[in-house]
Amino acid sequence: METVCAVIVTYNRLEMLKECIDALLKQTYTLDGIIIINNNSTDGTKEYLDDVVKENKKIQAIHLDENVGGAGGFHVGVKEAFERGYDWIWIMDDDAEPRTDCLKILMDFVYRHKDVGFVAPLIVNKYSGKIQNYHHKRLNRTLTRDIPISLEFIDSQKVIELDANAFVGPLISKAAVETVGFPRHDFFIWLDDTEYTYRIKQKTNSFLITDAVIFHKDGIAPIDSIRNFWKVCYGLRNRSLWINSELRGVNLFIGHLCLLLEFIRLSLWIMLKMKWKHNRILGLKYLIRTLFCSYRRISGRFIDPSEYLRTLR
Repeated sequence: METVCAVIVTYNRLEMLKECIDALLKQTYTLDGIIIINNNSTDGTKEYLDDVVKENKKIQAIHLDENVGGAGGFHVGVKEAFERGYDWIWIMDDDAEPRTDCLKILMDFVYRHKDVGFVAPLIVNKYSGKIQNYHHKRLNRTLTRDIPISLEFIDSQKVIELDANAFVGPLISKAAVETVGFPRHDFFIWLDDTEYTYRIKQKTNSFLITDAVIFHKDGIAPIDSIRNFWKVCYGLRNRSLWINSELRGVNLFIGHLCLLLEFIRLSLWIMLKMKWKHNRILGLKYLIRTLFCSYRRISGRFIDPSEYLRTLR
């Protein structure tokens, strides 16, 4: 039997974390380990995990001294699991809840097929029951457009080849990690999952297994596009870093042109939309900072989310 370790990254969502751990412990394919990366939570997560670790020897908690973002958390978690020698690393955020047979279905597939870099379960919204097909992706040649696998294709196929996938349940082989390394910690948040799974896909085979289901507990409230604008900035900067590291020649030129057009579109959105009327200067300030960091190839944390939210009107 090949060994499997789950890696969870958590930040201030204790109740969801408890449900995620419970779902992992109920898997019909028994996990060999669970590593939880606590991104400096302040809601009692540390105290809870310290008790859980004492009760279950399979569970390990790593408490970080600062919030290094989802990207930093997954870098730490994948590296820890890899160095402990697990054959497969199953990664997810704390708002994921795999169905009890999810891991067994994924492992049944990898036992039957060679040269698999990662396999991903179908992501379904826990509250609406809708398939989140936008998390299962193909990419255009300039890496500027994520193309969701269509719902019709998902309905008709058991196995679908992917270019990339969200960090909501992909099962990654040790061999893939040996080949491509770890997730990029310098992205902080957003696009780290797409970049990493795409990197794996360039070296080996990657699939969506539609019979395996993982529930995703997001989308409870409508998305506030202004409050979440700092994440959009990270997404733009990270995509710029990514295409610079991945592309050459004409594709790189076109990729930069597409990103520049996106900056222009967002500038017009900030200047013209009424929802931005009290925060136009703030939005443009952060967009200019993003443009500067993108084209100077400045990685790491460049926006403090709490500072951005605090200055919103």
